[in-house]
Amino acid sequence: MPRGVVAADRSPLSEEVKAELARVPLRACDRQVLAALLPRAAHLGVPARRLAHRAEDSDPHAALRRACCRRTYLRGLFLAGGSLSAGRSGYLLEVRPPRGEAVRARAVLEREGFAARGRTRRGRPVLALRDADAIASFLRVAGATETLLRFESKRVAREVRARTNAAVNADSANLARAVAAAREQTAAIRALAGEGRLARLALPLREAASARLRMPTATLTDLAERLGTTKWIVRSRLRRLVSEAAR
Repeated sequence: MPRGVVAADRSPLSEEVKAELARVPLRACDRQVLAALLPRAAHLGVPARRLAHRAEDSDPHAALRRACCRRTYLRGLFLAGGSLSAGRSGYLLEVRPPRGEAVRARAVLEREGFAARGRTRRGRPVLALRDADAIASFLRVAGATETLLRFESKRVAREVRARTNAAVNADSANLARAVAAAREQTAAIRALAGEGRLARLALPLREAASARLRMPTATLTDLAERLGTTKWIVRSRLRRLVSEAAR
């Protein structure tokens, strides 16, 4: 079974990240870190393969005591088997460490402040980040600043759409409830009038009933302004009328 990310698992966003990470200039210590990581991944995309060739003559026993080396390690980790997606269910960044690297990969992620969730897929360990802020931080730390800007742009647009849709849905639900309540109130008032009971009710209730019949689609605010009172009082009177009709 192929190791790393197969073609079916890749997304355009993942390839953007890998292409950018592979363009980051290599320092001497970067070559050592990547030489210890990339050649051990059996399946590499074109950017990672080129980078592995550039680092193949370096000492494979790299220490990760310095922050710059750990960041290079994260860059190599994504190149060796990483994917990034933004689907309907949310954001997901996954890395599949080469064999023997799962423990160190988790330790480096935690050292850099990333609480990755681990699981096993097809017998391979997978470390995942689902929080959008954590994913953005990973891209920044790994050096994918250009992709980070595009990711943040998509993220903002997506969140704005979500908030707009939520507001529209809430307004629609409120409108539907208001229309249903107005229909119930109108039906109750007509039933009271047809039975001759409306005329026996108190004047404030009759006034509220008359206003609702004249303005069947009006909001409580509109009715309150017409009656010279408050929304709460209008709501209370209309509920009383519905209750009287139900007796």
